[in-house]
Amino acid sequence: MKIGLNKNDEDYTNIPMLPSWITRRPTGQELGEYLGLDLSRSHIRVYLVTLHGQGRISTRQMKYTVKQSLKKGSINKLVDFMAECVDNFLNFISKTRCTLFLGLCISFPLHQTAINNAYVLRWTKDFEITGAYNKNIVELLQTSFRRREIPVVVKAAVNGAPYWEKASDIGKLGKEKDEGEMIINTEWGSFGDGRPEIIPHTFYDVRVNRQSVNSGAQMYEKMVAGLYLGEIVRLVIVDFIDRRLLFDSQYSAEMNKPYNFESSYVSTIDRDETSDLDDTKHLLEQVMNIPSTTITDRRMVKKICVLVGKRAARLIAAGMSAIINKRSVLEEGLSISVEGTVYEHYSNFPDHVTNALRELYGDYVDRINIGVRDM
Repeated sequence: MKIGLNKNDEDYTNIPMLPSWITRRPTGQELGEYLGLDLSRSHIRVYLVTLHGQGRISTRQMKYTVKQSLKKGSINKLVDFMAECVDNFLNFISKTRCTLFLGLCISFPLHQTAINNAYVLRWTKDFEITGAYNKNIVELLQTSFRRREIPVVVKAAVNGAPYWEKASDIGKLGKEKDEGEMIINTEWGSFGDGRPEIIPHTFYDVRVNRQSVNSGAQMYEKMVAGLYLGEIVRLVIVDFIDRRLLFDSQYSAEMNKPYNFESSYVSTIDRDETSDLDDTKHLLEQVMNIPSTTITDRRMVKKICVLVGKRAARLIAAGMSAIINKRSVLEEGLSISVEGTVYEHYSNFPDHVTNALRELYGDYVDRINIGVRDM
């Protein structure tokens, strides 16, 4: 993190620590209506956020699915779809006449030269977007709004595990040290890229990386993100079948298909506390079409899911602790806002993270308030 804060973007580091140019904290007394657009791996969420002052907030939102064709297409098609989602949402809530300001959040590394100048450094996860090089995504979205006569002004872009950093510690700004602060986007998904000794990788991690669209990049992300957890488990299961350790070596077409073992299955199996692991049996035999399973098979699969899930949680906790330690904020307490399908829909995952933090901080973990973003 310290290296990333002091190196320019051209001097690539595993954790690039990208400035957001947001330098003023909210007071809680803000008033007004604002839009938010959040582009994640599988969905676009559009929000109307109403600030009532005195720390009170209310939201309305709609979620739109990002089709696979958009993930493999041009930047213009993706941005136009984002604009269409906003237009649809505004018509739904009957807010088509007044101009609204919008904040943009996208789950990809951004190089920012100002709060409203944002350039995607690289497309991650399963996105392969063309025509985006050296294009300001804020400007592209604004142009699409203007072309459709949608009364929205894009005011800011932000992403990637951000936190407040002292301006005096951000050497890459090239400014005189002062007492101010700025939000830094850590972009920690690339931690360990090119340096496998930093995070130990299993045979299964190597397979996931090799078969991904961005081989060699985002190694940390590939060990914790919802896109990959189910695939890691599937690779372990297939390997155990090959070794005659599971299902009496019985295969199925469903189990052999890459990314067909969803991360939601990992959550279901992790929380399965039935005596015969009936939920696990249903998933393996009825969904994945394994001809038959024994209780020993199911216990082994559950153990695999728990291990993969706990490892991801411990890696996430390690990232959180790095930021906590960097700012020395544990004594006064802090809040961490999280989002994403794993934390929101993997029911045991929050407990796995908290338990990992407890190992690091003991009873001080009670001073860490982790909440899922309620939008």
